[in-house]
Amino acid sequence: MRKKILRTILFVSDGILVIVCLLILFQTIIVQRRINDGNKQTGEKIEAISEESMSTQAMEFLLESATSRAYEADEDFADFFRAVNTITDNAADIYLSPDRYGDAVLETYYERDMGKVVTYAAYGDGVDPASEKIQQELALIANMQGVMKAFFKSDASMSAIFFQTESGIFLCTEKVSEYNLEEDDGSLCFEGRERPWYKLAVESGKTVFTDIIEDADSGEPAISCASPVYINGVFKGVAGAGLKLDSVRSKVDRYEIGRGGYACIINGEGQVLFSGSEDGELKVSLDPEHDLRKSGNVQLAGIVGAALEGKTDVVRITLDDGDYFVGYSPMETVGWTYLAVLPANEVMEPTEDLLGALDRSSEHQREFVHTSVFASLAILCTLFLLIAIISYFASVRLSHVLTEPITKLTRSVRKIEGDNLDFSWEMDTGDEVQTLAESFGSMTERMKSYIDDITRITAEKERIGAELSVAARIQAAMLPSVFPPFPDREEIDIYARMTPAKEVGGDFYDFFFVDDNNLAIVMADVSGKGVPAALFMVVAKTLIKNIAMTGVGAGDVLRMANERLYEGNSQEMFVTAWLGIVDLELGRLRYADAGHENPYIMHEDGSVEMIMPSKKKLPLAAMDNTVYPENEIQLKQNDMIFLYTDGVPEATNSREELYTTERLERVLRRNYRENPEELLSKVRKNVDAFVKNAPQFDDLTMLALRIKSLT
Repeated sequence: MRKKILRTILFVSDGILVIVCLLILFQTIIVQRRINDGNKQTGEKIEAISEESMSTQAMEFLLESATSRAYEADEDFADFFRAVNTITDNAADIYLSPDRYGDAVLETYYERDMGKVVTYAAYGDGVDPASEKIQQELALIANMQGVMKAFFKSDASMSAIFFQTESGIFLCTEKVSEYNLEEDDGSLCFEGRERPWYKLAVESGKTVFTDIIEDADSGEPAISCASPVYINGVFKGVAGAGLKLDSVRSKVDRYEIGRGGYACIINGEGQVLFSGSEDGELKVSLDPEHDLRKSGNVQLAGIVGAALEGKTDVVRITLDDGDYFVGYSPMETVGWTYLAVLPANEVMEPTEDLLGALDRSSEHQREFVHTSVFASLAILCTLFLLIAIISYFASVRLSHVLTEPITKLTRSVRKIEGDNLDFSWEMDTGDEVQTLAESFGSMTERMKSYIDDITRITAEKERIGAELSVAARIQAAMLPSVFPPFPDREEIDIYARMTPAKEVGGDFYDFFFVDDNNLAIVMADVSGKGVPAALFMVVAKTLIKNIAMTGVGAGDVLRMANERLYEGNSQEMFVTAWLGIVDLELGRLRYADAGHENPYIMHEDGSVEMIMPSKKKLPLAAMDNTVYPENEIQLKQNDMIFLYTDGVPEATNSREELYTTERLERVLRRNYRENPEELLSKVRKNVDAFVKNAPQFDDLTMLALRIKSLT
């Protein structure tokens, strides 16, 4: 009996122990599954939120960065381009009307004048400096030195500005250095006709940029811009200037984003000119064979090709065997493109770190559970039923302790969705779960801070946009916009319109009665674009009208306005202007010109005549003490005067062809019978048809006045 009882007790004890062991194993499986499910859900939630949010914000930032920095870098070339075209126009006017210019003499300088800005002449191979013909031509073109010095002093990046005649005279403005000190015979030798910029301008027949070269003085990278000068189809020479690219390169070198982000500039041939990367696929390479559009990296070749076609975008590509975000935007003036590069791992790094910490914590939890189970089984085998029961309850409690922090972390993560990024953690477990929770809390705080920054930047952009919109409306309100403006004056019909290239522009027109019989008409164009040009426009328009209302002549109005605008012109801006005063009783037009486009008169018989001043003068605010001659012509009944800015003849299509005054004259001849409003509409439609989808390069402003009768 005792043995039977013992066997029963042993059997029951063993059965209970087995049951307890099975219960512990079952509980262990449940705990492990809960841990795995919780970690999986937490990881998926973290990965979805982090990767999508960080990728979107990074791409928006790169696109904005590439676009703004490309525009900033391109502004240097746009100002440079306009300066060369102004010198070209000045040279053409001198050759076209030499009688309006007297003989000019170049300033003498010596070795002690090192660093001083001067204009000097050098002579090409086979040119006799003492030749009477050469000396006469030099005395004529020396009239350009004032304009050349003004442009050179206004641009610190300009290394030299020059004009090379076809006869072999090289007229140049730059600082005195060892290269331009006169030889023993009193003359300098320089064969500009063999230089690349000269040949390229002659071959292309238009304003061009050369490849990058080393500056002769500093050894820094530089680029030249050159434009041919033709007079009635006869080639006279090439105007040009050199631009040091240290400011453009510094814009690339100063680009900082993350630890591995950088920027680079690619020229029109697909070669990397400047780069923040010293090696890899985007390192600097001027080798003509190194065209990135033919790169073995198909993704890189594709975005370089798209960028050089003028497109703007952000893409994610494989670069140097790594994953990168690349934003690109065109530099339209020189046909280059600006790239901003950011490693993708810097964007995804917080997500990857968090998921790695979660995996490590899960592994530690699984190991801990397994160890506890085996320890419990060993204790059960030695301490039998009592220890088995204690171990069972201990394992249940242990599983609860182990899973509660992760379960709570999972619930907290599930609450994060949409705009809700709030995360709280109050438990103090002192283990990897605590570290994971703190890391996740830190990450959500950084994400909220980053989103706040983006929101603030977006609000600032919207504010600036709104202010520019208000400025555009204010500017439009300053110009006469009610037509007909003088309903009681049936002897005239007048209409005008302005379309700025940006939100606000530098062009302006005006018309007003000086007295009962004299009507003043004004057309002007301020150098530059945007807000600075608009502010300068307001001052110039107000000055011209106030002075004209005193009753002085057209030439005196421009002279007095030039004196006022030149004072305190620290930004060295200038404005071309044309002012005419029409005597409606006598049909007399008295006018003066300050470097502006020549207007046209359309007669009743259909003929079109360009109004040419007796002597072309500099723009207002370009030089002090400038006299503007007054000219006079006689108008007839039904004559129409057409004024415009350079935005009309210089409108450019996608093939970089100019609209030209020839096309404008053809439109005027076809529509000379139209009223002023319809005429301006026909001209604008013809310009739009020529330009098509190309971006508007300059402000476009026109004014037409028909003399219906003479009182």
